[in-house]
Amino acid sequence: MKTPEHPIEELITRQLDGVPLTDTERRKLHKWLEASETNRRAFLRAYEAWGDAHLAETRFDTGQAFENIRARIAEASKPRTTLRLQLRRLGIGIAAAACVALAMASYHRLQLASVPDIEAFIRQAEAPVFTQKEVQLVLSEQKTLLLETQKSTIRYDSTAIQINNAEKTIPKKEAATFNQLVVPYGKQTTLTLADGSRVWINAGSRLIYPVVFEKQKREIYVEGEIYMEVAHDAERPFSVHTGKMDVCVLGTKFYISSYGRDRTQEVVLLSGSVSVAPAGRPDHGIRIVPGQQAVLGASETLEVHEVQAESYISWIYGYLPFDNDRLSNILERLARYYNCRIECTPEAAALTLSGKLDLKDDLTEVLKILSVTAPIQLQIISPGNFRIDYNPASSRLN
Repeated sequence: MKTPEHPIEELITRQLDGVPLTDTERRKLHKWLEASETNRRAFLRAYEAWGDAHLAETRFDTGQAFENIRARIAEASKPRTTLRLQLRRLGIGIAAAACVALAMASYHRLQLASVPDIEAFIRQAEAPVFTQKEVQLVLSEQKTLLLETQKSTIRYDSTAIQINNAEKTIPKKEAATFNQLVVPYGKQTTLTLADGSRVWINAGSRLIYPVVFEKQKREIYVEGEIYMEVAHDAERPFSVHTGKMDVCVLGTKFYISSYGRDRTQEVVLLSGSVSVAPAGRPDHGIRIVPGQQAVLGASETLEVHEVQAESYISWIYGYLPFDNDRLSNILERLARYYNCRIECTPEAAALTLSGKLDLKDDLTEVLKILSVTAPIQLQIISPGNFRIDYNPASSRLN
């Protein structure tokens, strides 16, 4: 018989040593568990025998551990003894099997799949690149889809992933446990998650989420700007992590802005109820109601403001309102939306403006509108490259 490239023994040893498995290796271990009820029951019974193992250790003397629990297993029924012997024939110590089972149980107790949790996945994931032209849907280490349309749609159903209203369909089995969606500057994407929740992702944003949610909870990770309508499920709270904030909901509509370089992050609630806390500090959390904005500043303290919530999701409908906003903030949003470069002098950046811009217009036309309503002068340096100067003497394009 041909020796497998990655024997189960090697995968388990690496798991115990804290060495991350690739998507292929995780699937291989998962496939072994799904191969028979005997394998799954063996892991479960090993878990029962091992009990409260010290999982903080990264290496185990599996031989000694097996001897320590031999007496306890010997009193088990005959089927358990048979299962134990089968594990030994596979070259897997009971202790090793138990520890892997414990690690797997944190993700899905029934499937016992050896996968990292979402925080571990985020730490291992490569930093996103928002300057390339296509939306990147990262299904696994080996498979990434590039979506060229300006506004794309992605939907996860029970068996497949549908792209742009089923224009392209990907079987779920081709995806790893967690998927990553990177929306570059100049693009937008609408995503329907496995539980029916919908997310609108704005330009320059990243979303990390599981292909299938756990039975006990639902959680995703966000960088950038999203609007979300969460499917109600009282048994499974929904959590959104940004790296700086944790937002917990049951079923609601809300907006999040969490661009990494911004000094502040914010949540705006349109309906329902959410709790917002600094990351990892639920005891410092607050609850907001519709029409309120929770802002997390550099001091990691939360402030609550009354706002016009609908204005924060206007980009979904193709326009940008602003009310006494700094010109620098307006231009930054336009640069992300249109994937362009806009330089601005300090004097012009400090101006405050009120109004509304139609984002369905060409960017040059949008900037011209700004230039005739504010004391600024627009210079078109090159396609996609603009400069804004303060010019109190003239507010029209020369």
